[in-house]
Amino acid sequence: MKTVIVYKSKTGFTKKYAEMIAGEVSCDLMELKKATPEKLAQYDVVVFGTRFFAGMVDELKKAKELVARSGAKKFAVFATGATPNAAEDIVNDMWKNNFTPEELETIPHFYMQSGICYDKMPFGEKMMMKMAAKMMKNQKDKDEMGQGFEEALKGSFDISDIAYIAPLVDYLKED
Repeated sequence: MKTVIVYKSKTGFTKKYAEMIAGEVSCDLMELKKATPEKLAQYDVVVFGTRFFAGMVDELKKAKELVARSGAKKFAVFATGATPNAAEDIVNDMWKNNFTPEELETIPHFYMQSGICYDKMPFGEKMMMKMAAKMMKNQKDKDEMGQGFEEALKGSFDISDIAYIAPLVDYLKED
């Protein structure tokens, strides 16, 4: 089956993962801004990669519309973010906020921890993150998770790892 990874990357983490996945499964890459239903119609499988931002899968609605209009047989999604993979409850809640119960069952979705890169972040988003960091710092009686979030928001970091692509690569290799 002919596969393409369509991605949107603001700070480079999603692009990095898209390239890793494409290297493992020998598929095409396409930036979301260049994707059209006509271009995607060439593919049997479309994987959309983006980031979780403020709990939302960035541009998911647009990607779903493009895929629906393309006629692709299969659609999967991966999202990246600064939340560690081990925080499964948080990640699962984010998926539930972005997919209907039916979509959670029918659209394969994968999470890959990545990081924060303040140097490449747009100004408005950077300010929002800094405000969140300040709020976390001022919060009293933080649990271990809250302390971890406070520490994570202080500066740029990269916790991405090629190991996190394995579930998606396995899914794509099943075909």
